[in-house]
Formats: sequence, structure tokens, C-alpha cells
Amino acid sequence: MLTPCPTTLPPLTDGTARDVALTLRDWANQYHGCATRHNGLIDVLSETNERPEWRN
Repeated sequence: MLTPCPTTLPPLTDGTARDVALTLRDWANQYHGCATRHNGLIDVLSETNERPEWRN
């Protein structure tokens, strides 16, 4: 969950329809991987804040 999201995305290489489709797929995979980690972290932090015995 503490893995940073990528700061760069793979570039288009030649602009063909195949290249665009594959690049968009790669972007979507990166987004969903990051969103899953990010949302998981938010869920854990929210749960922690809801349970007083877990607070310092």
C-alpha cells in the first residue's frame, strides 16, 4: 500500500491504432493498480480513526 504511484506514463511510440490501444491499456493498468493501493490505505486509515482503542 505504501508503493508510490508512477509519476510518468508510457508514451505513444508511433500513433497507430494498435499503439494507442496498447498504451491506453497500460495507462489503465497503472491507474487501477495505484487506485487499489490508495483506496486500501484510505480504508485502513478510516477504520483506524473509527476505533478509539487504536488511537494514541
